[in-house]
Amino acid sequence: MSEYKIRYSIIPPGIGPDDYEPGDLEQREELIEVPGESPSVATIHATVKALLPSGSGVAILTVRRPDEV
Repeated sequence: MSEYKIRYSIIPPGIGPDDYEPGDLEQREELIEVPGESPSVATIHATVKALLPSGSGVAILTVRRPDEV
């Protein structure tokens, strides 16, 4: 497991890609443990999505190691 500082937007359940403006979405930045030393984008996406309510979507904005500025 590796820890990353991930900033992401939450797409509420039932909202399609044409139903929102990116600036209107809730954004979060958290330290999240992701499996593997160098996880793929798909692994990071799945890990963050698993933390959200069922049916929610996620848009990953940035991924950094905690010691990066």
